[in-house]
Amino acid sequence: MRRWVYIPRSYKQSELQCDRAVCVTPSEAAKIIMSSRAVLVTGGLLLEKKYLVDFAVELSNIMPVIATGASSKPLLERGVKPVTKSYTLHHIIQFIEDGEWRKLRKFDLIVFLGIQPYYLSRVLSSLRHFSNIKTLSLDEYYQPNADYSFSAMAMAIEDSLCSGCGDCVTVCKTMSKGLAINVVRGKIYIKPCLCIGCGLCAEFCSRNAIIFEKGELLHKLMLGELLENVYITLKQ
Repeated sequence: MRRWVYIPRSYKQSELQCDRAVCVTPSEAAKIIMSSRAVLVTGGLLLEKKYLVDFAVELSNIMPVIATGASSKPLLERGVKPVTKSYTLHHIIQFIEDGEWRKLRKFDLIVFLGIQPYYLSRVLSSLRHFSNIKTLSLDEYYQPNADYSFSAMAMAIEDSLCSGCGDCVTVCKTMSKGLAINVVRGKIYIKPCLCIGCGLCAEFCSRNAIIFEKGELLHKLMLGELLENVYITLKQ
């Protein structure tokens, strides 16, 4: 049996001016969206990655869409009708913080998809300090300034291959601040908040029971799982 443990990218707390985002699994993200009055904000990466367009179109069936700049073009071609399609992300954030934009008054959660990570980081920091609206990043990179964020990395654990030898525990770099990995009754347990994603546990596992995944393939997997959980909720 394969288990997925999602690992937030490691940040020093001193680099942040607020608590880190909750690193959510796809199923948790789906619950947050379905229990909120959410709006999806899309960015320019939709012009570079077709799979982001595909997922944005699917998500548009669940929540309204605000398309920033040129990201509206592929959505309009697919029949999506955004709430607005002419403003830049910078303008939209100003409207939110000002609190006077009627189009956004009814929403309590902004979901971001397809925005350059360095730009999104600044935007999320501003929203966290100057607005009350909650934020969820569905992009490939973990965003510590959001309220909730997808992971940038995941650990896949094959329980059927694990012998419980403990080699992974021996080489774990986080030993000085509390082990990120441990073996209890022959089963691997992970504390994602402590894991730095160094990969030593996978490298020294003689039975290949631990695999680290990251990048576009993992991101597609997470978005797909999110949609699957959303549709399950809609059918209930």
